Amino acid sequence: MRKPLMALLSTTAIVFAACGGAASQAPTATTTPTEPPPVITPQPVEQVQLFNSEYPNLVEAGTDGGTIVFGDWQEANQFNPFYAGQVTEANVASTAWASLLVATQDYKYLPDLAAEIPTTENGGVKVPGVGGDAMTITWKLRAGLKWSDGQPLTCDDFKYAWEWVLDPKNVGVVTSGYEDITAFDCVSDTEIEQHWKAVYSSYLTFQVAPLPRHYLGSIPMADQVAGAGFRPDEIAKLPVSGAFKFGSVTPGQDLRMVRNDNYTSSITGKPAHLDTLIFKWYTDADAMIAGYRGGEIDVATDLQDSDLVKVADLGDQVSAIPALLYEFWRPNWSAFDAADETLAIGGCSRNPAVIDRGASCPVSDPAVRAAISTAIDKNAINERLLGNSVQLANTNILPGLWYFAEEPSASFDPEKSKATLEAAGWVDTDGDGIREKNGIRLKIELCTTTRQVRVDTLALGAAWLKDVGIETVVNAVSPADIFADYNESTRDTPCALAHSNFDIAEHAFSSSFDPNSGYATYHSSQFEPNGGNDAGIKNADLDKALDDVKNNVDFAVIRDAMKTFQDIYVRDTIEIPLYYRKNVDLHSPKLGNFYANPTSAGPTWNAVDWYVKG
Repeated sequence: MRKPLMALLSTTAIVFAACGGAASQAPTATTTPTEPPPVITPQPVEQVQLFNSEYPNLVEAGTDGGTIVFGDWQEANQFNPFYAGQVTEANVASTAWASLLVATQDYKYLPDLAAEIPTTENGGVKVPGVGGDAMTITWKLRAGLKWSDGQPLTCDDFKYAWEWVLDPKNVGVVTSGYEDITAFDCVSDTEIEQHWKAVYSSYLTFQVAPLPRHYLGSIPMADQVAGAGFRPDEIAKLPVSGAFKFGSVTPGQDLRMVRNDNYTSSITGKPAHLDTLIFKWYTDADAMIAGYRGGEIDVATDLQDSDLVKVADLGDQVSAIPALLYEFWRPNWSAFDAADETLAIGGCSRNPAVIDRGASCPVSDPAVRAAISTAIDKNAINERLLGNSVQLANTNILPGLWYFAEEPSASFDPEKSKATLEAAGWVDTDGDGIREKNGIRLKIELCTTTRQVRVDTLALGAAWLKDVGIETVVNAVSPADIFADYNESTRDTPCALAHSNFDIAEHAFSSSFDPNSGYATYHSSQFEPNGGNDAGIKNADLDKALDDVKNNVDFAVIRDAMKTFQDIYVRDTIEIPLYYRKNVDLHSPKLGNFYANPTSAGPTWNAVDWYVKG
């Protein structure tokens, strides 16, 4: 699947609505009571304030001109914001593709291309809608918007993006949200009216970005799916909506961006300060840190908690803030006979190192997933690899989010793991320490990226799993393989999540402050190539909870549904969460207006305001 930017970033917002229920009524009495019944006053659900960011008060005026070099240890190769599949590509997209809103450093939203944010309170959101709509949304754009090539940026470009997503030839793009709009009307160049067939809790930011109809409209969709218009040798001509336009690409080295004078900040009313923003790529995080120390780059990003000890001497040049990220093991639920060879999805690892186990996907057995969850010693991972610097995770929702629910921890209990496997029929029949069932050997592939802390985590995990009778093969692959887009990988791409070529994968996911952010990842309607349920999860109870979240604007209902979701997540071992991550960045003292962003909008979210200090 090609993951849209907002699906990757998971920063969609919450619909505002009155949530208090009707006042409770006293029961009908057959006799006159001696005292009047008590008056029961409904308690309003606490509102979530998402539009009162402090950021506008923090912006320094800055000076114009100069260059900032931004380092990352993963290379961005995909420049279509709807297809961005890696954090590094999202960081690039944040600079080039402005949309209606921007997520701020304090978990809020500010209008960007929009003149205002529609809510039920200001009349921009009507539930029920008008003319038979379940919901009607009206967006108003800022006047005078232009693409980087000087052409007007209007409602029609947002309408084109809607049509583009729903084009039947556009195989592999997520359609959630877009498919619920029955009509997309341009009342004027600056007024968008969307008619919805269902209430959709993530109406605010599912719209990844506008797309330039005047440029892309003449390129056949089949060619666009193959990359036409967004290839490295074409992007210098590509009109963009954000603060920086594409300059040049040197594969394996850097991406050069130049200021887009036709974009202006919604806060300052001015274009970007910087003349040039360069993304420089490194082979690994340690090389990037060395590059920062050597003055090659001004920002080093996508570092982890385990890197903090390496940069402790840099003092206030280090930004380490709680991230909306959790590290986890992702079990593949898909059964062997669920493989769809036409779509090239389903099934499990095709690694020759494990297929001698027999025609089976052992992790599709819920007992195996449960046994793995209690065989992993999270405390040991924290102590031995992370210096006790992280908070262990019991669920995929971060504490502090308004819909977080306390869940029991999956304690380290190898004896319980053994008993779970025994009860499910997995036994060691030949005495070699590895369990079998119906002629299938309990042998699995553990996939991850080449980050050392992940490789080390899987080495520990392999030993723990062996102790309970599970044989493993650890496979650390390039991020370009494990996170490869559906259309840019094959059934045999090593550990490719999009093609189900894994048994267990360790990586990180974003946990948004939008509870609907997990729909495309966990709902059984969201399999590849039109969804992100790469783990093949099918769980009717989970689907019901996710539907209740998606189709409601009542905070009380959403909160309760998310409690149910988290209960099921733990009960049925949907995933095996390990720990919550920190966002760790390095930033030069010469960089002004740098504010680390805890949302997955990333550190480049406000690059329009960056400047070089004198």
